[in-house]
Amino acid sequence: MKRFLAAGLITTAVSGTALACEGTLPDHLRILDCRLAAAVAAATDRSATLRDLLDRVQRTDGLVFITQSSTIGTARQVAGGLSHDVTRAGSHRVLRIFVSTMVDDNAIAIVGHELRHALEVLELSTACSEGEVDALFERLGWHAGVRAVETQAARDAGETIERELRAAKKTGVQ
Repeated sequence: MKRFLAAGLITTAVSGTALACEGTLPDHLRILDCRLAAAVAAATDRSATLRDLLDRVQRTDGLVFITQSSTIGTARQVAGGLSHDVTRAGSHRVLRIFVSTMVDDNAIAIVGHELRHALEVLELSTACSEGEVDALFERLGWHAGVRAVETQAARDAGETIERELRAAKKTGVQ
């Protein structure tokens, strides 16, 4: 199954037909839901932190796929997550982020939080396997539940994005 999924992601990445959505996102980021892709693209005007995370993803060897899921793993209360199962597509490492099905500013902050986790993998390591990613997060973070690891950098990113989006909304920037 992993090989099939990786092959599908590689085909999508190479063909560039992952989505034909409104909004401009970096090539290294593939959001597979058009509503969420448009929301993230629009939010870059309201959040310098989100914009920085997207720019940094673009400069890595990663292809980051974001999909929506009403349930993530066995924990239904989890709003987002980065899969530790990294695969390769040529010279790129492929990472997957899962977020809940809502599309609002909270979801954008969660995307930013998870992108920060992806950058921890892409910028701070050469991890290419689940075990290597697990070991990285053992060094960087702490356990926040069963099979859930958290880092302060990701928490800070999500909270900052949430504040920036809220402040922009108060000033009338949509």
